[in-house]
Amino acid sequence: MIEDVLAARRQGVDPRDQEVILSLLSVAFAPGEDGAGVVTLTFAGDGAVALEVEALELRLEDVSRPYLAPSRRAPDHKL
Repeated sequence: MIEDVLAARRQGVDPRDQEVILSLLSVAFAPGEDGAGVVTLTFAGDGAVALEVEALELRLEDVSRPYLAPSRRAPDHKL
């Protein structure tokens, strides 16, 4: 979730197409003044969304089902 968005621009992404699945390739942040800046989301197929934000605050959630790793071991990520 990206919050505190002041403006949004899009290229190659049709917000009316409710059936399309967007594959996110990258997230970039270009800092501005006082914590503000532009977050650019780049999608497969030449789509992009640029979000002008007041501050960079992101919350990431895994929305896919767990899968068995090739090593057959559960990951143990230290945060």
